[in-house]
Amino acid sequence: MKRYFNSYRFAVAAAPLMALALLLPPAPAAADDRAARLDLARAYVEATVADMDIEEWVRGMYRPLLAQVRAQGQTVTPEQEAEIEALYLDRMREPFTRIMLRQDEFMADMLSLEEIQALKDFYETDEGRSVLQKMPQIMEAQMPMMMAMVESEMEFILPELIRILDE
Repeated sequence: MKRYFNSYRFAVAAAPLMALALLLPPAPAAADDRAARLDLARAYVEATVADMDIEEWVRGMYRPLLAQVRAQGQTVTPEQEAEIEALYLDRMREPFTRIMLRQDEFMADMLSLEEIQALKDFYETDEGRSVLQKMPQIMEAQMPMMMAMVESEMEFILPELIRILDE
């Protein structure tokens, strides 16, 4: 079982970064004023994080892992799942919130003022808020695929990585 958890450590640890990547397309920032971009980004981030169900994002980090454990035939009792949930919420809620609140800096560096305004405008619609509220479920649905991809590709990547770094 120890090997199983080690093989998914990267995928599970990377979940918040993957979520951030989905929310922030990597577009180069235009030459407009960074301070204005940062002010607008900060307003957007504060509003969206205030409305986020951070606990649901955190649950989306461990539920796919438990599904994989169950798929391999191991029983996870309700008590064990409750303990795992408490562990994840205790350890991940605050750092995840801090990471999400730091999006403003990334947005100001990567997005133009117009792109940030478009995000903010979209978020202020009913559809925009609905999309944001559904993102944890989207990430949770994708996580098993990402974990399987990481596990299958690491068998090739790790030896090559070691070879490259040893050159």
